[in-house]
Amino acid sequence: MIKNKVYKLNKDVEVGKDMPLKKGQELEVVMDVVYINGHMVPPAFQKLFMDFIMKNPALFTGDTREW
Repeated sequence: MIKNKVYKLNKDVEVGKDMPLKKGQELEVVMDVVYINGHMVPPAFQKLFMDFIMKNPALFTGDTREW
């Protein structure tokens, strides 16, 4: 379970067919729910994005901020 973490992409990637993400894009995970640009990824794609994050840690830099 990922409680609260922000990941920043190190390079352009494609999560799935026709699902590109650009270098520098931030993906936030809050209580195992993935958000992009402050918007929740649709439920049907949550597992795809979570698996992508968990299986590709080298593509990301941790960017979690404490306020």
